[in-house]
Amino acid sequence: MARTGTEELRRRNRAALLDQLHRHGPQTRAELTEALGLNRSTIATLAVDLSESGHLQETTGRPTGSAGRPSTLVECVPEAVTVAAVEVRADRVRFGLVGLGGEVLERSEVVLVEGDDPVEAVKKLTGEAAAAVDAVAAVPGLVDSGIVAHSTELGWAGRDFAADLVRATGREWQVVDTATAAAVGEWSRGDAHEATRLLYLHGGRGLTAGLVVEGRAQRGGSIQLGHIVVEPGGRECACGLRGCLEAEMEAFGYAEDIEHATAAASMGDATARDGLRRSGEDLGRALGAVVTATGPDEILFGGWLRELYLSAAAPVRSAIAETTLPHLRSRLRLRTPVLGDEGALMGAAETGFAAALDQMC
Repeated sequence: MARTGTEELRRRNRAALLDQLHRHGPQTRAELTEALGLNRSTIATLAVDLSESGHLQETTGRPTGSAGRPSTLVECVPEAVTVAAVEVRADRVRFGLVGLGGEVLERSEVVLVEGDDPVEAVKKLTGEAAAAVDAVAAVPGLVDSGIVAHSTELGWAGRDFAADLVRATGREWQVVDTATAAAVGEWSRGDAHEATRLLYLHGGRGLTAGLVVEGRAQRGGSIQLGHIVVEPGGRECACGLRGCLEAEMEAFGYAEDIEHATAAASMGDATARDGLRRSGEDLGRALGAVVTATGPDEILFGGWLRELYLSAAAPVRSAIAETTLPHLRSRLRLRTPVLGDEGALMGAAETGFAAALDQMC
């Protein structure tokens, strides 16, 4: 039966209240009134409804600064709604059971050796998370509708990983690329929430990028950064092309030895310094194409690309300036992420919550 207009409005208000507390933490009713633009009586009714359903609770919170009693805070009950999030890497699978409000309730991982299928690790790690409202896996590579079209890091091409997980676990899964998940994580749980179009670069054994708009993943936002050709006719890449960013940067070597390279450069090693400079220029040229196509206002350098950017920011910025229009680069911010290795796992969870919070109200 279709909802009436009043019922639909109430559902939307409940979802908005839950989302506000989920993303911003405990708040007073007065703060919620201001943040959501609803009147006090509506906030009070919504808070009671969601408390009775077990999603929220009220606690004694911040001192008021006067002789009166501390203010009462409305906060999420983490166990009321949970999402099972996993991050697949070449050498391990990480798992987090994340509760409402972003609290990580459980955390574990399984180390992979050559030949291991991560599906079995996911099945083992998530076996006790049957009550989770959603399950999301972050995988390094080019991902579309649950299919990993290409992953340098995992050696996959055209694998329907979502279907594999359904068969193994008996539940539906969303699959997103690691870079996009990390972008969602940084926007939701880091300090990138002011970015309208956020581009996250992930450096693993391959190079990928993910674009989110106002914190939401976009169809086509999974970008195979490492296979943008920056030197036509250049070095042969494992993908079969020549002059790809991964090949020209010798990305596999940096993935294993970036700390040594940056340390050597800082100590005056001319070869290491020149290598970092050239890699920064190549990365900047590739980013020029991506910036022109997607128009981000912020770019985050994650994985080992963080260390490269910190050591070669000038050539990266210079190459971007040479390959983009002035109005695109004038608003562009380049920096490193604050969540580090946690970004992809938290972003996978937030991807699940994005749909769950709306549907369950």
